[in-house]
Parts: sequence; C-alpha cells; structure tokens
Amino acid sequence: MERHANALKAARQAKKRNERNRNQRAGLRTVVKKVRSTITAKGKPEELKKTLPSLLNEAQRALMKAASKGLIKTGNASRQIARLSSAVHKAMNG
Repeated sequence: MERHANALKAARQAKKRNERNRNQRAGLRTVVKKVRSTITAKGKPEELKKTLPSLLNEAQRALMKAASKGLIKTGNASRQIARLSSAVHKAMNG
C-alpha cells in the first residue's frame, strides 16, 4: 500500500490513464470490427461501394490517432490499415 503523498498521486494517475486507455482501445476495436463485419456482410455491391470507403477512412483515422498518442505501436497501426484496406478493395472489386 502506498503511504507517501507522491505515491498516492501516482497511483491515482495510473488508474485514470488505465481507464482512459482501456476505453480508447475498446473504441478502436469497435471501429475495426465495424469495417470487418461490413466486408463479410453479403449486401448489395452498390451499397458496399458507398459505405466501405467511409468506414475504412474512419478506421484509418482512428488507428493513426491511437498510434500518435502511443496507445498502439505505429507498425501495428500501419499493418492493420494495410490489411483492412486490402480487404476492402477485394470486397469492392471482387
């Protein structure tokens, strides 16, 4: 158990950061899952061509923002973006 004032403060800060990071990661996963589920959903091709680019753009933005904030590593974000965009282009063209 922390006893010193600075250790108590550090514990409070760590708790806040942990909560913030957890919420940010959950939101990030939700955005990526939304893109993946739209790709696998068997809808009309015209409808997919309208919704997928905007969803991909939203996911890219969220991933790069998370990487710039240090929530995830930059390489991880780049890899996820590359895989998502490749899957989106396959779904739209094939």
